Amino acid sequence: MSSTAERILSVATKLFAERGYDGTSVRAICGAAGANVNAIKYHFGGKKALYAAVFQGLGDDRLASAQRILGTPAQTLAELETRLLLFAEETLATWLAEPELLMILFAELQQGFRNCGPEATQGLTEQRQVLIGFLKSAQEAGLLRSAVNVSLVAGTLFERLNNQVIYTNTISAFHGASIKDPEYRRYWTRHTIDLLLHGAAAAPPT
Repeated sequence: MSSTAERILSVATKLFAERGYDGTSVRAICGAAGANVNAIKYHFGGKKALYAAVFQGLGDDRLASAQRILGTPAQTLAELETRLLLFAEETLATWLAEPELLMILFAELQQGFRNCGPEATQGLTEQRQVLIGFLKSAQEAGLLRSAVNVSLVAGTLFERLNNQVIYTNTISAFHGASIKDPEYRRYWTRHTIDLLLHGAAAAPPT
């Protein structure tokens, strides 16, 4: 990708997050990127294709992360917990580094992805499937209860991760803690994974 295309993509991501798809014009993107007004059509094929490119880059990165961390079955409960912890921490770090991407994704979720087709979010969909597959293999190995719905576990984890970034300022104001603080982030992630895997109930007496 050329430097002009990279600049356009970076600027477009920020503007789409701030103004939404409909509120962001081609002229505004090119003006902020210092590019000719025809540059978007030349480099991406148009505004809609540029919007899809924002999602594609995000999805590809998250899919690669999931495959690297969760691509093979866990052999023990300790390994399962450690790898879920690594996945959660890396996902949070990505969203915190580029919160605009999550804001765009959240807006599209609310609108039923009316501004882009399913191919734009294919990488994110496949990332979710990698997590579900990892949990399913753990279930088949006896590391998770057979009655557990692993799709719900995956969805709960993603929801928790996403909300911590989307509502970080609100959470900080009400609870005095921010996921941006590395120490609190490690604490929060560790306890979230512990809760998902072990629950809140005390073990029954033997």
